Amino acid sequence: YPPRYPPPPPPPPAPPGGVSFNSTFSSYAVLQQAPAKSAVYGMVANGTAPSSQTIVVSVDGTSDQGEAVRYDVTATITPDGGWLAYLTPTAAGGDFTITAKCTAGCINTTVATIDHVTFGDVYYCAGQSNMWLPMLHTFSRNFTVANISAGKYSNIRLMAGDSQGATTYPWKTAAQAIADGNVTVPDYSLFKFSGACWYFAEVLTQRLTEAAAQDPSITVPPIGLISTAIGGSMIEEWMPNSTLSQCKNLSMAAHDETLYDSKVRPYLKMSIKAWLWYQGENNMHGVKGNVLDGTGYACAMPTLIEQWRSVWSAEPGTTDPNAPFGLVALPGSGSEGGLNMGLMNLAQTASYGVVPNARMPNCFMAEAYDLNDPWGDQSCYKMQCCPPSNRYQKYNATACAEASVRSGLPSNVCDRYCAILEGTQVYMGGIHPRDKYPVGHRLAVAAASMVYAAGGPVTGPVLSGCSVSTAAQVTVKFNTSFFAGGSVVVGEYNATAGLSGAAVLINASMYCMEKLLRCPINATTGLRPAWCPGRYEEWYCGDHTAGAAERAVHRLLWESIDRLGGVPPRNPFAAAWLSVPVAVGAAAGEIVFDISSLKNGTTVHGVRYGWETQCCNDGNRAIGKSIPCAIEACPVKLSPAMLPAVPFMARIVGGKCSCVAPQVCDA
Repeated sequence: YPPRYPPPPPPPPAPPGGVSFNSTFSSYAVLQQAPAKSAVYGMVANGTAPSSQTIVVSVDGTSDQGEAVRYDVTATITPDGGWLAYLTPTAAGGDFTITAKCTAGCINTTVATIDHVTFGDVYYCAGQSNMWLPMLHTFSRNFTVANISAGKYSNIRLMAGDSQGATTYPWKTAAQAIADGNVTVPDYSLFKFSGACWYFAEVLTQRLTEAAAQDPSITVPPIGLISTAIGGSMIEEWMPNSTLSQCKNLSMAAHDETLYDSKVRPYLKMSIKAWLWYQGENNMHGVKGNVLDGTGYACAMPTLIEQWRSVWSAEPGTTDPNAPFGLVALPGSGSEGGLNMGLMNLAQTASYGVVPNARMPNCFMAEAYDLNDPWGDQSCYKMQCCPPSNRYQKYNATACAEASVRSGLPSNVCDRYCAILEGTQVYMGGIHPRDKYPVGHRLAVAAASMVYAAGGPVTGPVLSGCSVSTAAQVTVKFNTSFFAGGSVVVGEYNATAGLSGAAVLINASMYCMEKLLRCPINATTGLRPAWCPGRYEEWYCGDHTAGAAERAVHRLLWESIDRLGGVPPRNPFAAAWLSVPVAVGAAAGEIVFDISSLKNGTTVHGVRYGWETQCCNDGNRAIGKSIPCAIEACPVKLSPAMLPAVPFMARIVGGKCSCVAPQVCDA
């Protein structure tokens, strides 16, 4: 990574005695459209006492309807020597020149100007490396360039640059963002920008264009994109320390609030439409928690949303105090070596199992448990089979051939993998899936519905209950209020390999959301040591009991196994779940888990779907090398949007589902 915490760039120097715009503004910027009032702001230098300064902001331009717009606003002088002006709420579109001029109290009257400004919807994208991951490392990037070259996405503008290199960049139109490179030397500004953030805007534009063709009340606004994501960051760093005290069991490291100060504060005066958040990998070793007892990530996520909404809307009439907030649920590849991804996905919803909910209103989420990198297997790297032109891997034909023989695989098993890699370079392995277009697509489908009332669902099927109807099946019910006229479908999957994503629990004592490792108690000392060889470690259930110390021990043991190449002890919790076939049920909004293959007399104590599972790898060692591990392979979806079912795990008590509060699934 580049340095994790680059200092915020200073504002452009004001002319001697004059004014300047803050670096969050430049020509071609997008300002938030009506009904919000947008602010512009900047600095004034070398003037007299602030109380005697007068800064006048002028707006001059033409609306999309051809109407001339011209007005002045007197700015407020701020205590830090800056100025701030709120503009008249302006409908989407238009082309405007905005000037700031010191008319009194300054040594000279130099004018600061930004041109070709438009109004639309501004999205602030943040999180860690999977939100940061640039377009360069995504499979669909060249299709995007071709479409922009053909005149598409002219409504999208962005701060085109690498968010890990600076906090702000000059605004560019989509066409400008591909004018500084070519296919041979793909050094486009666009390719330095967040893939997930861009693809969201790309698909949102497509969805709104399609909806507008059917409903004239729907329009396609200019869309402004800002990405501030930083790789390796934790959620605690994106909030002020005063907010962290609202939750227990968070990381209180010395760098907390660093990113809030450098990446969030510079934008708080800017009116925006919504936020997009993709983060959590570096919190995988922490407490997932539960919102009801104010612990862990489940508390931190809604707290961040509430805090951001509060500070961005502090000035009435700017950002909506209940502005939409979009999230991405982590895929399994985003574990950073941590366990219990299902519990983390639950924590990302504040323990409710779905968004929106009571603690996270007006939120939407893109599920990504079925969006690991299809070529995420790193074996071909380790075998040194990729060509020398690959900048990430040394090529060694002899080592590759020997490794292939040892593995019992053909000598050319890595050829396709290497060809894919040559076309789209991976960044640090499978932890950064290159299939970011589907992530943006799912966010956009939900936003088109929730934010723009353009129809369609906000989420895929959501568990509402289940029942053990017969000895042969468990009926799983979904909340049809989320269907938006759609229906649940079960697509094709590899039933022979048990890749349905569905499983049942056959041992009630093995129901556990947080499986952890520890050392057994020493028979001689009566104490439990913090470290022991891998063959002596034991699994236990940490639900509601494990604190920071227990998780630190678990991490030590798990990482020691990884470093030493050992094998963890057999996990009895995993073994208690059996994969079962799944099919569409008889009633609308239902599917059935087929348990007819279970031994007679076996009682089912729980059900789960999409919970710490994958639906593409049948054990074929060529998968990820010469065969991709297909994305979107888990079969239960909401048609026609084809959004995947939200992962769930529930006990069965008295023949019905029961979930941990606040999640409710007893319908």
